[in-house]
Amino acid sequence: MGVNVYITKNEKKLTLADVCSNGQILSSCIVAMDGKDDTLYHHTSTLTNGAGDNSYRYAGASKSVNNFVCFGSTTNPCPTDNLYRIIGVIDGKVKLIKYDYATSTLLGTDGDYSGSDTPYTNYYKGSLTSIDQYSWNNVTNKNTWSESNLNKINLNTNFINNIGSTWANKIATTTWKVGGNTFDNIGSSVPSIAYQNEIVAPAENTTYDAKIGLMYVSDYMYGATPDKWTLIGGDTDSTKNYKAATSVNWMYMGGTLDWTISRNSNYFTGVNVVYFDGIVTSNRASNGYVVRPSFNLESSVKYVSGSGSMSDPIIIE
Repeated sequence: MGVNVYITKNEKKLTLADVCSNGQILSSCIVAMDGKDDTLYHHTSTLTNGAGDNSYRYAGASKSVNNFVCFGSTTNPCPTDNLYRIIGVIDGKVKLIKYDYATSTLLGTDGDYSGSDTPYTNYYKGSLTSIDQYSWNNVTNKNTWSESNLNKINLNTNFINNIGSTWANKIATTTWKVGGNTFDNIGSSVPSIAYQNEIVAPAENTTYDAKIGLMYVSDYMYGATPDKWTLIGGDTDSTKNYKAATSVNWMYMGGTLDWTISRNSNYFTGVNVVYFDGIVTSNRASNGYVVRPSFNLESSVKYVSGSGSMSDPIIIE
């Protein structure tokens, strides 16, 4: 009796290089990948546990997500320090976050600089042997972003000056939502609830207009695969919080504690951070932790080349 053997051909995973052409608007390239890239999710009102804001966000394990961009350099290959990753297309703009932690070469040793330390090597996904740390606000120790020298000096003066005007002009001025909310409403919530309380209806309707900011807690949470969007940011049970999502969340770096831009409105000193083990917690604004600058690109920024992998990042103009 004969046996039929069926061979399934492995189809090549499509990348932006397959869909986009040189000179095409980058945001439209990413949107065109909807349905073609299994790590890109369109957050419509019908996406289960999604943000419901009609954004397109990348989610999944770091090595599976082709969202690397070379920013601030024209050197080939792109220096690791110039690698950024696309959070998604949010409000029609491409939002980036620095791949690895920002160093004092980029952010300076003035402002809220607090020194350097070594990363937790058992968790760290990056390549730095020494990490520079910054307070969120060491001048007043309040969780008021408009008072922060990390914001005013390190991010929106030093960063801008050090990348140069050509690259700075590619960054859009963004209205950052900095009103925050209680830790229960953000850190101890699932991503969809955290997003509502952080972005849509924060505790205070406070905003700050600037080019450079930091990730939101909900940005970090939505970097994990959708099956993890039922987890909460921080909880004593590691099976219920984002410690259980680190292997499938490309935004997780693990070197130490990462600042977010989101304040904890329970306390005037409290700011939400991502702990080295992946959970969301809250600490004092005067503490020194690492920084991964985040920003939106101007709508006019165009795709040039690249698949989006770490070794073949997206080149823009």
